[in-house]
Amino acid sequence: MPNGTRHRATRADVARLANVSVASVSYALNNIPNKVSPQTAERIRQAAQMLDYRPSTFARALKTGTSKTLGIIIPDFSNPYFASLSDEIETAASGYGYSTLFASSHIDADTERSRIDKLQRRDVDAVLTSSVLSSEELAAIDQSHCRLVFFDHPARVAGSKCVSTDFEAAIMTMTAHLIDHGHTNMALLYGGDDPSDARIRGWARAHEAAALPTGRIVPSHFTREGGYSATLQLLSGDNRPTAILAASDLEALGALRAIHESELRIPQDIALVSFDGTSETLYTWPQLTTMRQNISELAKKAVNAALNPDSTPDVQLVSAELVIRHSCGC
Repeated sequence: MPNGTRHRATRADVARLANVSVASVSYALNNIPNKVSPQTAERIRQAAQMLDYRPSTFARALKTGTSKTLGIIIPDFSNPYFASLSDEIETAASGYGYSTLFASSHIDADTERSRIDKLQRRDVDAVLTSSVLSSEELAAIDQSHCRLVFFDHPARVAGSKCVSTDFEAAIMTMTAHLIDHGHTNMALLYGGDDPSDARIRGWARAHEAAALPTGRIVPSHFTREGGYSATLQLLSGDNRPTAILAASDLEALGALRAIHESELRIPQDIALVSFDGTSETLYTWPQLTTMRQNISELAKKAVNAALNPDSTPDVQLVSAELVIRHSCGC
């Protein structure tokens, strides 16, 4: 072949080798019953194997209406939470016989829009995304041929599905745990920019239930650097909190460094708890008390929602588990 390029086998090649029609190849390889004899079907499969024939995803999508492929957009693959989520999604999709195509949005709206468009052009059956787009931007996306499933997104976009950890209940439980330790001056490191976010609602509800004024909410980013900077800001003020709740494990790691550099002891001088429950929290000193998200269940529900939209609710919430270690004072 020119330039050493290998010819990709086609159905016609398989038909010639097996001495059958192209239609018979389609019947046999798509397991359509009563169209070819078992002996002929076996001969066709052997020919396909000899030629290393692989059906075109695009052609299959045109013929069957499904590409058997899901597109997944992750904000940041370097984040251990999203790395674990990606792995669980791939496992869940494989259980349905589906392949996966992964892309990163790099936490950028323009990049995410581009990734969604490219995945739709690849004829994926659905796009699963932890989106950074607004509700209005998401509503403008054409879902006529490719539905959207959101992780942890507050938007209620017509025709889409949302699978999320029950952040409000989880943050309320974790805050109440700190209050039970006697803390009344607490701070929440929050990497988002939505004042109606479920995390903030849970934070406020826990304080209200304990008849306490709502604790400080410190703007941060869901990164180590964000947690580090926000905690240094907190510790440099006059009214130092006695406990910090970081809205992600990565923020907690940054906060941990800032606390150590300030020569404060955890939990004796200041308690620190985190959210996500990744393995990172096992290898800190002290080990971090954390709210563990059920990543496996999130992935299973999201994939099922993508493939069986008619039988799944538009919004599904998954409970998280409080994992008590040493950083909270227990």
